[in-house]
Amino acid sequence: MDFVGRKREYGLPIATPDELQLRNFLKYPKCHRMLTGSASKGKTTYRVYYYCRSVCGLRYPAGLVNSAFMEELTQFLPRKGYSELFVETVTDCYNNQTSSVRGERKDLIHQINELTLRTDKARDLLLLDEIELAEFRRIKEECNEKITRLEAKLNEVMVQNSTFLDIRPIAEAAIKSLELLDKLYDDATIQGKRYLVGMLYPEKLTFDGVGCRTLKMNEGAQLIYLKNKELQAKKMGQKSIFKDLAP
Repeated sequence: MDFVGRKREYGLPIATPDELQLRNFLKYPKCHRMLTGSASKGKTTYRVYYYCRSVCGLRYPAGLVNSAFMEELTQFLPRKGYSELFVETVTDCYNNQTSSVRGERKDLIHQINELTLRTDKARDLLLLDEIELAEFRRIKEECNEKITRLEAKLNEVMVQNSTFLDIRPIAEAAIKSLELLDKLYDDATIQGKRYLVGMLYPEKLTFDGVGCRTLKMNEGAQLIYLKNKELQAKKMGQKSIFKDLAP
C-alpha cells in the first residue's frame, strides 16, 4: 500500500458538541469509568447521551446531566452578606501577611538614620577637638560598613514591597465574577465551559443518576466556594473560617 504523500497529524482537538460539555469530566461511581457521549438519531431528531463504554451499558440524557451540573454549580453562589465578608477578610489577611515586610522596611530605615546621626555627632566632636582624628575615622568606617549592609537588605525588602498589590479591588472583582458564575458559565462557549469545569474540578465529577458530585475542588476555589451550611454561620465564625484557610 502506498503511503507516499500522506501525513498523519497528531494532537488535533476532538470536537465536542455543545450538549456534551461535560464529556470526559464525568465518572460513573459504580465502575469508575469516564463517561463519553454522542448523539443518537431517532425517527425525526437526534438525542444526545452521556454513556459508559463498559458492559454496564449505562447512559443518561445529556440534558439531565447538564442540568444536574448547573444545580451543583449554583449552590456555590455567594449568599446574602457573603460578598462583603469575603472582600473584608481577603483584604485583612493579605495586609496582615505583608505587614511584616513593611515593618522590616521601617526598622531598616530607622537603623540607617541612627548610624548616619552617629557619624554626624562624631564629626561635630572632632571639630570641637573632643575626639582624635583616628577615633573619628574608626567610628565613620564602622558606621559606613553597617550602613552598607543595611542598605543592601533594604533594597531586597523594597523589591518585595514593590510586588504588593492593592488587593481590595481585586477581591471585589473576583467576588463579582463569582456572583455571576452561573450566567458566565451559561453564556460561555463550549471551550470556555470545559475550561471552567477542568479548573474547578481537577479530580473530575461523578454522576449517580441524580446529581453531580466531586471529591476535591481546586485549592483556590476552596477558599471561595464554601458550602451553604458554612455560610449560615455567624459573621465572626465565617471570618475565622477564612483565616484558618489562609496560607
